[in-house]
Amino acid sequence: MAIDRPRRPAGVFADLVSTTTSTAPRQVLGRAVVMGGSVAGLLAARVLADVAAEVVIVERDGPDPGVDDRPGVPHGLQVHALLAGGRLHLDRWFPGFSADCVAAGAFVAPSRDLRPALTGRHRWLRSVDPGVMSGSRPFLEGMIRRRVLALPAVTVVTGRATGLECRGGAVTGVHVEAGGEQRLERADLVVDATGRASRLGEWLERAGWDRPDLLRLPIELSYATGYFRSPATPEPPMWLIRDLPGRTNGGVYGPIEDDRYIVMISAYGDHRPGSTIEDFRAQLRADLPEPFTVVTAGEPQGPIRTYHMADSRRRDFGPPHRLPARLVAVGDAVASFNPTFGQGISSAALHAACLESYLSDGPDLDAPADGFFARQRVVVDAAWRLSTIMDVRRTGVVLPLSRRERLARGLTERVLTAAPQDATVEAAVTAAGFMLVHPDVLLTPAVLARAAVVHARVAVARGVVAARHGLRWLAGRVNERRGRRPLPAEAA
Repeated sequence: MAIDRPRRPAGVFADLVSTTTSTAPRQVLGRAVVMGGSVAGLLAARVLADVAAEVVIVERDGPDPGVDDRPGVPHGLQVHALLAGGRLHLDRWFPGFSADCVAAGAFVAPSRDLRPALTGRHRWLRSVDPGVMSGSRPFLEGMIRRRVLALPAVTVVTGRATGLECRGGAVTGVHVEAGGEQRLERADLVVDATGRASRLGEWLERAGWDRPDLLRLPIELSYATGYFRSPATPEPPMWLIRDLPGRTNGGVYGPIEDDRYIVMISAYGDHRPGSTIEDFRAQLRADLPEPFTVVTAGEPQGPIRTYHMADSRRRDFGPPHRLPARLVAVGDAVASFNPTFGQGISSAALHAACLESYLSDGPDLDAPADGFFARQRVVVDAAWRLSTIMDVRRTGVVLPLSRRERLARGLTERVLTAAPQDATVEAAVTAAGFMLVHPDVLLTPAVLARAAVVHARVAVARGVVAARHGLRWLAGRVNERRGRRPLPAEAA
């Protein structure tokens, strides 16, 4: 898939989602170095293993970081979901991946069993799609890691990337601190997968290149997660609620591996979730439906884990920034979003699909990777639009947007709020939310027309209610002028 001429984002996104594995991948690289061995780095390494003789992952936590908290993934024990858009690629790169996960204890929740995160209305989704996989982050990441590290081309260096080696307009290696010593890992291509705290901009600036612009959207989201032994009678697999009054913005639970349920509650601003088992359970009883109390009645499997996310972030690597050749970035190093929407792992998978697509075109590797970043921008824009619409409305922050994007976001918001009232609109919203289609699909005439009908019906209903209240008020005034008190029925 070449992007030599302007294409509609929805078409580019569709090509990325439907990409199929080449039957005979062509080796175009000698040695690739991936900085960071979490999900985004692992998936980039999987793609590179098809086109490089050697793929080196530089990961400070080593090849087997275990299942506990680790510095590289401070939110690792919070709820994570694998959306359909990402799972399609994982099943393609690792045949049988979903089946193996389910056999090991993961659960795939059909969308009809989910409350919609995007609309925030309490109504079951009716659309049919591959659903969402529920499993702990260490479990899902471990399933990916084992498959990637089994590839003959992939090795892991336990160390910390400290800078780039640049020569002749290109990145030629990565400086690594390993075992108390400095070493240079030479590379024909370097991938930054070091996460939200990426220092790539600093390293580029130090080497005389442009630092990518960093955009932050304050969200001040706090969430807490607990693990509990599964109840005797299983509850519906997952329940997600948004925009609740009071201290709890949302909650989600689901069955995961090892006969456990994972439960998370979230809140914005000064409303911090409880950090003890007692406070956690009390908040669930007070703010969320009864099933949350049921699934947390079992034996706790460890303490409550809390995490605070101050902002959503995205870095702009596209033109007019001056970047060296043989360098790309993936995952949270490019964009990280409000985790309520569960886009992280699937975004990482789609970023890897962008890299796969870019390299399959046989690009000029001695030129900046504009073709890769153009593809990736489509994916980032899609996730950013859906994940920030509600946050912008809630916080009042003004984002730097083009006129077209402001219009698109306004129309998208109307579609999202109409979705619970119309099955066709709801199906389109679900597909976009699960990263199966670009959000521009929500702006087609058919979807917009149905959303307009919903809003018209709501407006008419509100007008009727307002008219009734007006007539009652008028009748009361007339009765007062006549000098008689209104009858009880009229007063009501």
